[in-house]
Amino acid sequence: MAHISTPPIANAWDDGSCFRRPGPDEHRTALAVLLTGRPSPADPAVDHFLDFARQQGLGLDGLWAAYTDQVPVCSVLIIPGIGRTAVLFVSPIPASQRIKFSSDLVRTVLTDQDPQELCLIQSLLDPAQHREEQALAMAGFERLASLVYMRRSSLGVEPDTSGPGGDDLIQCDGKPLTVLPWRDDLHDTFGRAINASYEDTLDCPGLVGVRRIDDIIAGHRAVGRFDPALWSAFYYGDQPAGVLLLNPLLDRRELELVYLGLAPPFRGKGLATRLMRRALCTARVRGDAGIHLAVDQANTPAVRLYQHLGFRATARKLAMICVLK
Repeated sequence: MAHISTPPIANAWDDGSCFRRPGPDEHRTALAVLLTGRPSPADPAVDHFLDFARQQGLGLDGLWAAYTDQVPVCSVLIIPGIGRTAVLFVSPIPASQRIKFSSDLVRTVLTDQDPQELCLIQSLLDPAQHREEQALAMAGFERLASLVYMRRSSLGVEPDTSGPGGDDLIQCDGKPLTVLPWRDDLHDTFGRAINASYEDTLDCPGLVGVRRIDDIIAGHRAVGRFDPALWSAFYYGDQPAGVLLLNPLLDRRELELVYLGLAPPFRGKGLATRLMRRALCTARVRGDAGIHLAVDQANTPAVRLYQHLGFRATARKLAMICVLK
């Protein structure tokens, strides 16, 4: 895992280039470079982004640019999230000669962050962004996973007509599991189940041990719109079996599978299939049009499960991360 603890790179170069935060009157040009690779402040993409930022309450304090002759040639935007995480966006790199320049800008931005406030930074790239991947790697990022984004409609899902929530059908070795919906006083109970599911996980194993469980739960809650009725922890007696966390999307009537995880003794027993059918039934009963999810492509059992249940790939991204220390 990459850790950034080196001193900041000097913000000025001998040729007159410099790295700095743009002033308010320079935001549009720096954003244009970030979004399109061109210093064109009138580009409609800038207006679309600013509208989105206003709707989401996003600030531009994390916007940086590399200037040559007072013209921005590359930009970086870091957006802090919940649970001591952040997302980093880097401008398109048009030629290999610009890779190191962009990488040095990214490293400057990273060394400006406070590790007490921020421990994990993630960047999502399109698979074809090889120069951007190289620049991030030079700055201290590492590959986390190739992510497959998938969706399935809730149409055609048979309703679950068993007991309330279908709980009596969730069994392991012939015995029912206890199903616990989220309550604030069960925070540690959910934490135990989540931590148990991380043991020997195939789902982004590079994240294990990076963040505190409080940060992980806070991050999961911040996805979409948190609804405690859609979070469940499963126990076999006092033994944590797994968790199923669903959140409604903000912009449309659909659900996101935030996290599904099982502890090792409960894998390979058909329980994941049962829980996903539960999720699909929940979406149908609520009137949601479908479920979205992202899965580590290397997690072959999970990919096969989702494909078997009718989920189809909609996009692919390369996830890279940097851990600050």
